[in-house]
Amino acid sequence: MITLMVATLSLLVVAFVLGCKFQLFALFRQQHRDIRVEVMWDDRGPTPMGEKGYTPQGMTWVDGKIIWANTWKNRRSRVYEIDPNTMEILRSFDMPNRAVHASGLAWDKKHLWAVDHISNRAYCIDLQASLASSKIKLIGEFDTTFQGTSACCIVELDGRTYLAISDFMHTKKTIFVRPEEAITAGTAAEAIEFSYRNEGFSQGLEFARGFLWESENKIGIDVINKMSLTKLRETGDARKATIAQYNAPSKGVEDLAWDGRYMWTSDESLFRFFRTNLEEPSPKANKMKK
Repeated sequence: MITLMVATLSLLVVAFVLGCKFQLFALFRQQHRDIRVEVMWDDRGPTPMGEKGYTPQGMTWVDGKIIWANTWKNRRSRVYEIDPNTMEILRSFDMPNRAVHASGLAWDKKHLWAVDHISNRAYCIDLQASLASSKIKLIGEFDTTFQGTSACCIVELDGRTYLAISDFMHTKKTIFVRPEEAITAGTAAEAIEFSYRNEGFSQGLEFARGFLWESENKIGIDVINKMSLTKLRETGDARKATIAQYNAPSKGVEDLAWDGRYMWTSDESLFRFFRTNLEEPSPKANKMKK
């Protein structure tokens, strides 16, 4: 009898959880129905070491090249320079020993920035010196103040440069940091210009065409949100600031990179690179060109 009661209770709990997820899914679809845009994704090939379980992470665009990072079981993280035409690896270097999950990368036209999901620190890197020597050359670093640091990008706003940094699940915040102050202090705590509430599952950030773009993997739905910076500052809420939402290529979207024409990403379920022209919406959902 006790065994039967336990089994029945377990089924009820499972049913309750599934019901909640279904309701959240329905609510999510309803709230974003009017701003949904379906685009075609171009499959650009496999990610480095994906066949060995190295998971895609941070990504940015630097002088015509893809700068991309992966992680191996949170034991090491490597940064690669990749030719976007051939998708061949040109050079690489490893992150510091405690930065084993480089979840976000950004370029400020002079330095590479990386944020790490495990150490919860932001790193300022001399990219060319690091690639030339195959050994990282750090300029500085600081504590992000988060417990699940997930993404970053450089944002130019009102004549100033900020490093936007997202937190995954924990605080559900994205902060805009004055990077020089944070480097000097060793922490972002007193260098935050403003922040907003993201939807909790932030995986990537990019600043392009005057908008902030954020990739998310939530409730099995991978999306890329196009957000107004003005509305983000006014409302402090990603949902209220989202003006368009694009389908991601698959179920494991990661960081974003903008090359001036295409938005790039990589996927940790398929271990492949993808890009899309956001100006060419597709009438069919989630289709990928080969």
